[in-house]
Amino acid sequence: MIKRSAFLLIFVGALLSSKGALAAEKPPGFLWYNLPKESVSKPEKPRGVPFNQLSYTDRDKVLSFYTMEALHKVRFTHSVEDERVFLALQDYWLREASTHKQVNQQALLKYPEFDFSVTHPTSNIGTQITDEVRHQEEVSHMKKLAETSGLLFFYRSKNPYDTRQIPILEDFCRKFGFELIPVSVDGEVSPELRKSRLDRGQAARLNVRYFPAVLLVNPQTKATQPVAFGLTTQDVLTARLMQVRGASK
Repeated sequence: MIKRSAFLLIFVGALLSSKGALAAEKPPGFLWYNLPKESVSKPEKPRGVPFNQLSYTDRDKVLSFYTMEALHKVRFTHSVEDERVFLALQDYWLREASTHKQVNQQALLKYPEFDFSVTHPTSNIGTQITDEVRHQEEVSHMKKLAETSGLLFFYRSKNPYDTRQIPILEDFCRKFGFELIPVSVDGEVSPELRKSRLDRGQAARLNVRYFPAVLLVNPQTKATQPVAFGLTTQDVLTARLMQVRGASK
């Protein structure tokens, strides 16, 4: 036993003489224990940007945030003082809206080219005149279009929707002078359209699959353009033909 103790003392002494004092060395152990410690730097405090240096969009965002925050806060606290804060912010927005309205009116007086109501009057009298002018233009355009084109009408003689379309379309053609070219697709002629033709594959060649169908056709060039599918009013027909005419220029 004494010999073993002496041997251990000799071994420890040799270790100290070769590597220095044990206290000065990192003791052996787990890997994480021997790894060098990383210096932990304190996070820098975020630097605030003065309000007057923010963009105008960001300023609005900040004010909007605090306004909504004040509103939501008072909903939970039910505090009169918190309500006062919200009312103050709300008053700010109301005053700003009033100020902007005044500035807007001053700018429109100085730059009337940006005032939509100048070129498109919104008063009752102005709207009435605008409607009259538009109607005159539509009538003029439709009559000019009727001079060179007719309306090709594909219908089913026993279908209630197609039957209801017939008097609408006939009145429309009389009003603007269009020639009506009716074509029955079910092999039977409607009593209201005695001069109808029977479909001999024309609908398929023109890719007409839904009825009733109205197409604009130029008898000289044989060019056709779809106008409407399904039961359609005269207002819709007019609007579609105005678009078709504009697209065909």
